Amino acid sequence: MTAPVTAIGIDPGLASTGFAVVEMLDRRGRVRQWGTISTRPGPALAERLSSIYAHLSEILSRWHPRLMVVEDVYVLKAYPKAAIQLGAVRGVVLLAAEHHRIRVCEIKPTEVKSALTGNGRASKAHVGTMIRRILNFDGGRTSDHVSDAMALAVTGLSRSGLLRW
Repeated sequence: MTAPVTAIGIDPGLASTGFAVVEMLDRRGRVRQWGTISTRPGPALAERLSSIYAHLSEILSRWHPRLMVVEDVYVLKAYPKAAIQLGAVRGVVLLAAEHHRIRVCEIKPTEVKSALTGNGRASKAHVGTMIRRILNFDGGRTSDHVSDAMALAVTGLSRSGLLRW
């Protein structure tokens, strides 16, 4: 019998970083831990980034995932400051992965949507419904950030070669 493979999906954001630790064996999976790492807008950027790093490091130390799947960057020209902040968050997320010696995979949102629904322009609601069905997840209401993180983890595992299908 093969051992389950664990991955963590990360939907980065300065105010709210969604995460989901997913364990897969063959075509069955379960969500081991999920949630958001939230920061308040008051403190300095460095303090907020440090908080994200610390919380994420605790999660990585607990679960020891073999793979971290991070949503690839997309930038809206109308919000250049948001893009810079997102880059800073992604930097601490990638640093945490490196410190914990975790392989990283970056996937575009359209790729995840296409993999799970067959449509790269699917709505967040459709992706959320599909990922709940795939993982047989009934953990109550979750944010879009958490659903996205679950979807990232599953898509990353399926593309990484870590699973035998």
